[in-house]
Amino acid sequence: MDLDLLRTLIAVERHGSFAAVARAEGVDPSSVSRRIAVLEEVLELRLFDRTTRRLRMTEAGRVYLGRVAPLVEALDEAVDAARDLVAEPSGLLRVTTSVAFGERWLTPRLAPFRAAYPQIEIELLLSDATVDIAAEGIDLALRLGPRPEGALIAAKLFDTRYRAVATQSYLDGRAAPTTPADLADHNGILFALPRFGTAWRFRKDAVAPVEDVTPRRVLTISNALAIRRAVLDGLGVALLADWTVQEDIASGKLIDLLPGHEGTATDFNAAVWIVYPSRDYVPARLRALLDHLRSA
Repeated sequence: MDLDLLRTLIAVERHGSFAAVARAEGVDPSSVSRRIAVLEEVLELRLFDRTTRRLRMTEAGRVYLGRVAPLVEALDEAVDAARDLVAEPSGLLRVTTSVAFGERWLTPRLAPFRAAYPQIEIELLLSDATVDIAAEGIDLALRLGPRPEGALIAAKLFDTRYRAVATQSYLDGRAAPTTPADLADHNGILFALPRFGTAWRFRKDAVAPVEDVTPRRVLTISNALAIRRAVLDGLGVALLADWTVQEDIASGKLIDLLPGHEGTATDFNAAVWIVYPSRDYVPARLRALLDHLRSA
């Protein structure tokens, strides 16, 4: 049996269409369809019901896939285990995280990793949507927020703290806030995400009372990098994660308005999490990236 045909079957089931698999592989959809047709001919089974509107796996296809997918995964793990004994880490790693975190934190840390492991190729998928790790064949995700749920391995990379920030040019002629309540009198640049509330929450420590405040809404943006840009341009005050603005605060471009407070618009227990599928064998290329991220 041709393993590539089986991998195509698994990919079509994950992506839900020939076209989606073709886009992922950079080939024509007809070539994916032909591979499935060859597999059906070899097996003498119809694996998919095809219509002009949808592609649906047959009952026989589901039974066959349920038996064969673990075998293909085991064969791939066996290859990884054998290669890891005799060669330096190599191969492809598919990684996903948010657009802002990828740009501000992850990408700057890839150069030293590539220098140490030149045989490892990284495909980085940046998206503010929650990517389905199984469907997209992701090896590792970096997720922001509370601990992720589900049948995945999740390990905390570091805690996230949110800072209320502004430029000195914005503050010129205005009374700088000294308490969370003072922010209500300032122009606020808010985050337009469903899980991100309009009220900013502050506390001095984990046992202190929480103060909620909502600044004057002057601008709402759905991307943290664009919010940072608007703050740097002096348009107002924003609440941004420390990994987004810590370099700007250190350089003096932005001012941490309430350095004695913890802030959030979601949950005080927010963190960055390393998330990856549970598997019997973790290949050396993935172990190398895990170690690099933890040391970074």
